[in-house]
Amino acid sequence: MQSHIKPQSLQSPSPGFKSRLRAVGAIILPALLAGTLLASDDSDRLTFGWLQGADWRGKAEVAVYDGTVVRYRQQRPASLTLITVTEPFNTRQVVKSESGENAITALKQNQVLKYQTGVYPYSQMNSVFWNASTGDFFKASMTTQEWCGQTFKEARRYGDGLRLAYNSYWEDEAVGEMYIEDPHEDTLYILYDELPLAVRTEQLQKAGRVYLFPMLMSSQVMRSDWDIGHPARKPTYTPAIVNTERVTLNAARRNFQDVLKVTITFEDGGAKKIDTFYVDMNDPNRLLLKWERNDGGQFTISELYYTDYWNQNRAGDRLTGSRL
Repeated sequence: MQSHIKPQSLQSPSPGFKSRLRAVGAIILPALLAGTLLASDDSDRLTFGWLQGADWRGKAEVAVYDGTVVRYRQQRPASLTLITVTEPFNTRQVVKSESGENAITALKQNQVLKYQTGVYPYSQMNSVFWNASTGDFFKASMTTQEWCGQTFKEARRYGDGLRLAYNSYWEDEAVGEMYIEDPHEDTLYILYDELPLAVRTEQLQKAGRVYLFPMLMSSQVMRSDWDIGHPARKPTYTPAIVNTERVTLNAARRNFQDVLKVTITFEDGGAKKIDTFYVDMNDPNRLLLKWERNDGGQFTISELYYTDYWNQNRAGDRLTGSRL
């Protein structure tokens, strides 16, 4: 299945432009980061049928997961919160629409990861945006903060590829951008950071084979955080195999009887990587219950809310009424 999104106001980048984008350390000009009108091809890339349910009317899904990540070769207790919500989206500026101009409905998932390493904390957040109607990918932006420094990355559609811009505190990755061409195959290709939502869709579950772009949620640009000290490598799409099976699962003090186990297998830096996701097929929203990560960490759902959290910003406000 194709996942191309072609800007209506731009042609595919010329070879000369691509070479300029590849220059690591190039200055990130605001003009280069300006958004464009986007249009999808005829087939839906991902389908979020559950967005039509009552849970999503004026509310967001807030799913809280407890678990671990691996940093500096040790398991670290961690929390992951996935905030999924629809909002008006300005396709020219590629941001939330306040004015209603150039607006469509976007689906946004904020992924908030927090954990402690020794005396200092990590706080990492990813924001991923899709067309709510077609599942077309718009952009993903990531920030990470810890006592050693901070990093920003953004990937967005541009022509027949991705434009990746970054600022980081890592040597040789200080500031720059690059252009990454899409795989020239008739199959689904997605960012690793799309997986927590994409595994809830029929298109990913039945894909069999996809192309996967490396994770953005890392303080480094040319490798993931668990590869600190390993050789840098330019981000590029990698083939991945998708396998599924029906299982049962104990999570959040409950036994879930109809769970789809989705296994994503790929290679990164010459090493085999496996991510496994567990999706509740009895839930109308196809809730993600558990994620076993390729770094050896894992997250299991502990709390679930459907709420207008943006109206709960007074001192003392708390999320209440978890469905789990």
